[in-house]
Amino acid sequence: MVRAFASCGSSTQEEADQLAEFDIKKLTTSELVMLGGAVAVFIGTFLAWFKVDLAGFGGGSVNGFHYFLQGTIPWILAIAVAAVIIIKAFVPNVKLPDSPGPVTWGQAYLIACGVIAFLILTRIISVDGPSEIVTRGIGLYLAFLGGAAMAVGAFLKFQAKEEDAPSGGSTPPTPF
Repeated sequence: MVRAFASCGSSTQEEADQLAEFDIKKLTTSELVMLGGAVAVFIGTFLAWFKVDLAGFGGGSVNGFHYFLQGTIPWILAIAVAAVIIIKAFVPNVKLPDSPGPVTWGQAYLIACGVIAFLILTRIISVDGPSEIVTRGIGLYLAFLGGAAMAVGAFLKFQAKEEDAPSGGSTPPTPF
């Protein structure tokens, strides 16, 4: 467990310690996988997605922010998913809704992470991609692997149905 000390204007040191307590064991494996994937998407979006090398003329590259739909939107979604996971696990004073609308949190993670992986995949297989002078960069692959990891983590969380367990007594699930 790591404990970070934060000073809050009028609150006591004990309250500050409680607010800033960080215990990695509060996260499930699926949440850790999603957070790791979010970090990979975050970093990969800043790195080169496509590189151009013209012999004798130099070259250049573009990162994920050059592609709004397939780079910036997944980046924003990855930050949002990571923020929700961190807030739910480590900020007890913030109360998030039990479900984000008509879906559960597990379904929301699955939808958002699936969209991230799909959008970045469409950039990888796009027809305006590699040629003799244009090659894919490491950032595109890193962002896609992060998106795929996020989708896998979201699927694991969705399958576990950790939050969907009813509070009252219920019958056990029937096998197929």
